[in-house]
Amino acid sequence: MVNNLHDLTIGHCNIQGGLTGISKSTEISNLINKHCLDVLSINETNLGEDVDSSTINIPSAFDFVRKDRPGSSRGGCALIINRKLAYKIVEIATDVENIEAIWLKVKSSNIHICGFYRSNNYCHIDNFIEYMICCMQKLRGKRIIFIGDINIDQNKVNDSRYRKLDMTLKTFNLVQTVQGITRYNH
Repeated sequence: MVNNLHDLTIGHCNIQGGLTGISKSTEISNLINKHCLDVLSINETNLGEDVDSSTINIPSAFDFVRKDRPGSSRGGCALIINRKLAYKIVEIATDVENIEAIWLKVKSSNIHICGFYRSNNYCHIDNFIEYMICCMQKLRGKRIIFIGDINIDQNKVNDSRYRKLDMTLKTFNLVQTVQGITRYNH
């Protein structure tokens, strides 16, 4: 039973497509097993409506919940959730458009987890921040974890997008845990 964050193991991976292939699904399985994950958030699933979730090769003790980008085989996000974790998928209704996010609530606690993906070409940063604010207001008093890829370079502290995000995080006492560069251009 998960009563606090110390009992919960969460990971994140941007897979940049290929989830239907054996190579990426093997990497995902190895990542889950190596770190004994309860929840794995994945981005850029690049799954279209034509791909049946049952064809995705994930460990048999896990559920696969996904949010595809409408009308596209680009973007998208998913949560891979250990069935031993008592959870339910919840909808946080907003009027904000172009949001790729999935929410789950850990039943035995006050913990809500949002797996998300924000692409510069699909969701403007102002839309995403509006979505974060709306969700935080609706979940006031709950423990919240946002995990995903926001596609903002945190090393560019003078960038207006970074400043908007930073102000929003501070407003809700959220902490950015990634402190280094996660993308390398070759």
